[in-house]
Amino acid sequence: MKVLVTGASGNGGQAISRALIQEGYTVRMADVSPPAGTDFADVEFVRCDSRTAGDVRRAVEGMDAVVHLAAWHCAHNPPVSDETIFAVNVDGTFNVLEACKQAGIQSIVYASSMAYGWGSVYSVSKVIGEDLCRSYHEMTGASIAMLRYHEFIPRPYLEFGSRLLRNGIDRRDVATATVASVKAALNRDIGLFCTIVHTNHGMPEEVVNNFHELGPDWCEEQVPGARRLIEKYAISLPGSVEQHDLSEAEQALGWKPAIGFIEFLRDLKIRDERGIDVTGLWVPSELPADL
Repeated sequence: MKVLVTGASGNGGQAISRALIQEGYTVRMADVSPPAGTDFADVEFVRCDSRTAGDVRRAVEGMDAVVHLAAWHCAHNPPVSDETIFAVNVDGTFNVLEACKQAGIQSIVYASSMAYGWGSVYSVSKVIGEDLCRSYHEMTGASIAMLRYHEFIPRPYLEFGSRLLRNGIDRRDVATATVASVKAALNRDIGLFCTIVHTNHGMPEEVVNNFHELGPDWCEEQVPGARRLIEKYAISLPGSVEQHDLSEAEQALGWKPAIGFIEFLRDLKIRDERGIDVTGLWVPSELPADL
């Protein structure tokens, strides 16, 4: 099966493209510039500005499914204007769905966001994007998964670990959720489906609700030495952990997250025991194979 990934050169786009290729899909990567990773040398790339309908039509031609990631948001550095955010996120999404309609594509994954709402132009663009997906589904009967990703912007390693307890997610879980959605859409296992894509730390409710006090001891039970690591690296702990019910995603997609704060602590423990300086590390930085 052939899958188009828009926004494929970004952090999430590269991880998702790799995951799709590993699952045996033929991937076409589309973005305004090629991906930096050398491992994509043999992967088809097409230049595509989603604001340009002709670019999008060429990109979707011959595809069986589309993963629409291309978007701008307020956290980009350097920042972009609200006009650019709206044009890429809204006009771009319309162009992708319209091109899919013309090409008869019935399997789509749309990158929504937990920022969905009315607090900014970016968040409103995701409301409109989901509405466009709903309209496309009603008009064509297409299988569409709308994934409200939590944040997976690259950041310092220790900050990443702390953020997993708040609104962060490892991009590997983003990738597996997206691949599961592609499979479900191609198999027609879903109609119009929306889910949150976040971590699940497996904590008892009382720990979730009072993590600052109960969390260190619970972490110590899971990873001996965790309390020392939290103190040594001054990892900021929230009063309570952001946690969501992800059972619907597991039921509909067969997906559940694999990387949470405990996995981060295990990773940190290995690096600490080997004397690796983590202060300069950035995520994404998957655990090296030799550790």
